[in-house]
Amino acid sequence: MKRFLQYSSLILVLPFFGLRCAQADGAADSNGPSLPKNLSHVKFSDDDGSICQKAIVITEAANNSEGVAAEKAWIAWKYPSAKIKAQAVSGAKSKTFDTLEIKTVSGETKALCFDITDFFGRW
Repeated sequence: MKRFLQYSSLILVLPFFGLRCAQADGAADSNGPSLPKNLSHVKFSDDDGSICQKAIVITEAANNSEGVAAEKAWIAWKYPSAKIKAQAVSGAKSKTFDTLEIKTVSGETKALCFDITDFFGRW
């Protein structure tokens, strides 16, 4: 449990050190977020993240930093210029989720759930 708290605390801090919710290296196409070359290997499921049963599954991220940057790129693709207001890590069964609350440019608040099991805890 102590190790989980250490990791979750770090994940909560990572987005505030140089990672922004902005368009990642050019315009995104309709098939997925535009990722910088160093993240082009990261994959996303087709889910919408509206609830954790429909979490956006992120795979092939090498570590937490890549995974968190991929989350930001996905949000910028679906919700350009949205601001991240809160973030929480949780778990259910053998999965780990990162839920981000965003505020869209139209002022709407949304919660988005990402399945981060594939990269969570990798440094």
